[in-house]
Amino acid sequence: MTRDDLIFDLGFHNGDDSHYYMSKGYTVVAIEANPFLVEVGQQRFAEEIGNGHLILLNKAISPEKEKVPFYIHPSNSDWSSCHSNIAGSDGSELLRIIVPGTTLHQLYEAYGVPHYLKVDVEGSDVFVAKEMSEYHTKPEYISFETSRHDYAGIFSYLYVAGYKMFQLVNQVNNEMLKSYVKTLEGVSIEYIFTKYSSGLFGTDLPADRWYPFEEVLSRYMKYKELKQIDNKELGLGWVDIHARYSD
Repeated sequence: MTRDDLIFDLGFHNGDDSHYYMSKGYTVVAIEANPFLVEVGQQRFAEEIGNGHLILLNKAISPEKEKVPFYIHPSNSDWSSCHSNIAGSDGSELLRIIVPGTTLHQLYEAYGVPHYLKVDVEGSDVFVAKEMSEYHTKPEYISFETSRHDYAGIFSYLYVAGYKMFQLVNQVNNEMLKSYVKTLEGVSIEYIFTKYSSGLFGTDLPADRWYPFEEVLSRYMKYKELKQIDNKELGLGWVDIHARYSD
């Protein structure tokens, strides 16, 4: 059974996504490997952590459960990763630290299966997708940030896992996006997203933009072609893939 009041935020970063989820009334379990960001998040959400609406864990998503190397980019915190080639793709000198690891299965066992699973863990996304596909109970909604390195694995595991409908969301459109969203109690509230927001999810997304697997894969491949032609004017931004388990 999934917990209808629970969301996992894998890749907490500055906490803007968790803020959106909690504004809708959800309890959030958030994972962030960067201890500096965790400290800022603990200060920002001290009240929510105190009342149990946010559980913020300083861990990395990894098959290794004890000591996991994590590489922090000096200026772009959202590039930081367990993979040095991803964090340092621009040649910057990285800060290497060691953090505890955890798996999706461990989180399920500790907190339950969430209604929605947001995944943005810079290079470990395919590992999460594989784990998710192996678990008998699935989140109703799930999203992954995609890249040219991992899109094939993510799409494949979502398909194997039995997800029925899909939607692409271009992240470049999220900054200062203003939208009315529904809380768990069914109340409509206005929410303004920020530069680091992953944006809408689930029933807050446009109902007419959910597509079957073959259609969404075709659309993503066309987007990739545009990025290869001109990623400054034609193939703008970067894309998250959202999936819905029910028809």
